[in-house]
Amino acid sequence: MPANEPERLRELYSYRLLDTDPERAFDELAELAAEICEVPIALISLVDQSRQWFKARVGLDAVETARSVAFCAHAILQSDVFIVPDALLDVRFADNPLVTGPPHVRFYAGAPLLTPEGHGLGTLCVIDRVPRQLTPHQKKALTVLRQHVLTIAELHRQHFALQALSQELDAFAYSVAHDLRAPLRAMDGFSRFLADEYGGKLDERGREYLKRIRAGATRMGALIDDLLNLSRVSRQEMRSHRVDLSELAREVGDGLRAQYASRDVELAVADRAEVFGDRGLLRIALENLLDNAWKYSATRAPARVEFGIETRTEGKTFFVRDNGVGFDMRYADKLFGVFHRLDATAQYEGTGIGLAIVARVIARHNGKIWAEGVPDKGATFYFTLPA
Repeated sequence: MPANEPERLRELYSYRLLDTDPERAFDELAELAAEICEVPIALISLVDQSRQWFKARVGLDAVETARSVAFCAHAILQSDVFIVPDALLDVRFADNPLVTGPPHVRFYAGAPLLTPEGHGLGTLCVIDRVPRQLTPHQKKALTVLRQHVLTIAELHRQHFALQALSQELDAFAYSVAHDLRAPLRAMDGFSRFLADEYGGKLDERGREYLKRIRAGATRMGALIDDLLNLSRVSRQEMRSHRVDLSELAREVGDGLRAQYASRDVELAVADRAEVFGDRGLLRIALENLLDNAWKYSATRAPARVEFGIETRTEGKTFFVRDNGVGFDMRYADKLFGVFHRLDATAQYEGTGIGLAIVARVIARHNGKIWAEGVPDKGATFYFTLPA
């Protein structure tokens, strides 16, 4: 039993690997160990309080054994590969039921899975039913493969840690949003009440102050909503199907025409823009791209907005183009950051989060997005998606 057993167990449990389903990455490392060492059995074992459990196994049906008879319980006390050439000749194992009975272990070599803190989680081990030794090449290979097991285990731990952090951030975001919305509603409501009931008693400057208070409350509410949308887009479960982007673009365009009824906007939509992805997320991306195109072409009469398809070096590429104010290409790499605005003036409404949402949607679909623009001559946003 290791001297630091309580700390070792805490670290073992932090990896969240015990009693999990098989994973190909671990299975392949066990298969490779068996192949290189030329043995019938190879295991990735994790030693907990009372047992050794096998995360991956080759040539063995059992999923666990008691720790009291586990060769790996000895191996985790070592820093180097622990080798038993012939178990029947070793007083520690000669009467072990794993030696005298199935699987009839005679040869054992276990590379301990040591964390940076020196805790032995388990082993990558190879077993044979006849006495033997490892060649220097095989011993080195087992040590190298052991490091790959540890790397994958660490990624596994980080994945669950990030999941837990994401859940905490999600809960925090909703809590903050709820807590902020209540005073914002009160601010907006009371300022509206003041304007309606006492506006006649205020001079022009007082009425302007009330107007600014209400505008600030409205903008803060929009920021909260957009930040929550950005958070949801990053964590929402993907449900991928065949999606017609042309149909989505027309639906979004109809909504924008109703929203900006006084605007004269020509919308051209290419046909048969089919992709494989999450319809809800892709709709969010198109809503933001087309809304930007509508918004930043407000000074044009008529405004022209186009959703189309091109064949470029990146492959089949979709785009949203407008004839609006454009932007300076020197700032193209900043467009998809949170709170970055295409235009810093108050002429164009927005929170500066829309393009960040679009970028995350495209990234979740393993696509790419970029933009091209010329000041006062329009902008084009390109993106790729799996076909």
